[in-house]
Amino acid sequence: MSNVYEFFDENTKSYDNILSVDFSFPSNVKLEDAVKQIDALVSLADNRDDIEFSEHSASIYAKTTLSDESFYT
Repeated sequence: MSNVYEFFDENTKSYDNILSVDFSFPSNVKLEDAVKQIDALVSLADNRDDIEFSEHSASIYAKTTLSDESFYT
């Protein structure tokens, strides 16, 4: 495991801890497909007692400008 920055969020309005995780996809994977893939991955955890989290959500999708897809379209 890489070094994870850990801190106390003094502005939080929730009793949940939040872990942000980065997933990398090939440059041809569209946002909608990436979200579907993560949703499918999360669904594998259903009904598992050893995996516990309350929710997941996608918030940022950083796209590369180095792919064949035009940066400006």
